[in-house]
Amino acid sequence: MEITKTEFDKLYGYVELVFDSYYKYSFTFKGKTNSQDTVIVVIGGCADDIYRESITAGEKVKVSDIEGRYAAVYEGDNSSEPFHSYSDY
Repeated sequence: MEITKTEFDKLYGYVELVFDSYYKYSFTFKGKTNSQDTVIVVIGGCADDIYRESITAGEKVKVSDIEGRYAAVYEGDNSSEPFHSYSDY
């Protein structure tokens, strides 16, 4: 279900994320909810803006503290369809 960033932050803002991967000017962060659902947040995506991002390996950041372009929550570890997501693309 597509929701707004505000709704996403209200539901998952507490989740701590860590840097997971980088691909095509986008940084992906991952974390777990209290019920062990997987949360991903993607920032960047634009070559002109990505150089402004400062990423520190191992640093934890809360969902509500970063401006993601895309975010999603998946049931457990193996689900292929998110049950909540938002996109700013």
